[in-house]
This record gives sequence, structure tokens and C-alpha cells, in this order.
Amino acid sequence: MNNDYYYEDLVSRVLREELVLVNKHIPYKRYSLCDLLAMSIPHYVSRDGNTYLVDPRELDLLKQIAGEDACKLYIPIIIEYKPSLGEGTYVIRDPVASRIISKFLDVEYSGSELIIYRSQLNSIRNRLRTTTTIVFTPS
Repeated sequence: MNNDYYYEDLVSRVLREELVLVNKHIPYKRYSLCDLLAMSIPHYVSRDGNTYLVDPRELDLLKQIAGEDACKLYIPIIIEYKPSLGEGTYVIRDPVASRIISKFLDVEYSGSELIIYRSQLNSIRNRLRTTTTIVFTPS
């Protein structure tokens, strides 16, 4: 029994470390769309210390879509890949981001998290590459 526990604990620790490596691009701090628009060079710093530049054209597009919610939207928009939902299925949990991305995709939004699929993710990432990021979350 003790060996089983040790093995499970070891596997659990290794998986946690792998998730840290896979998600090292997640920012330390997310900025509101309004804050980024006010920066001379819009950017954020990731957990691994890299600076990511944000395309001002993407910010302008999001501002146009967001309307009065612009200052409530935080960048980058976090898109989670959750294998437990099925292959090619992603989720956006932030309600403001979900509402804005649903407008961008022209899909119905029910007021909770937004579930999107690979083809929709491709549309998002083609136009909003620097203002979105994908994170891996376990089941």
C-alpha cells in the first residue's frame, strides 16, 4: 500500500511540473483592454519572464466588438483546452470574454462559459493571435 501511495504521489508531482512547463506562457498579470490601449507599446510579461507584444489592431477590433465592456475585458483572453470535454473542445470561462468572443464568432451565448471547437478556435487565433492564449487544464 505504501508503494502505491508513493507511486501515485510521484506521478502527481511529475504531472504538476509538466503543466507548469506547458503553461509557462501564462501572464503574471493580465491587463484590461483599456490599459493596453493606453500603453505606447502594448505588452504583458509571462510567468517565464518573456515579454509578449500585443498587436494594436487586435486591440482596436476587440474594442469595437466590446463596446461599453471594453474596460472589463482582460487580455490575453484565456482559452482552456480540456481533454475531458472531448477532442478539439475548448472553453472560455470569463463571462466578459465569452460574450465578446461569441459576438466575434457570431454564435449564441447563454450567459455562462463559452464552449468552442477547433474550427472556431482557428478563426479566433487567425484574427486575435496576440490577444488570446491557450492553456492546458487537466480533466
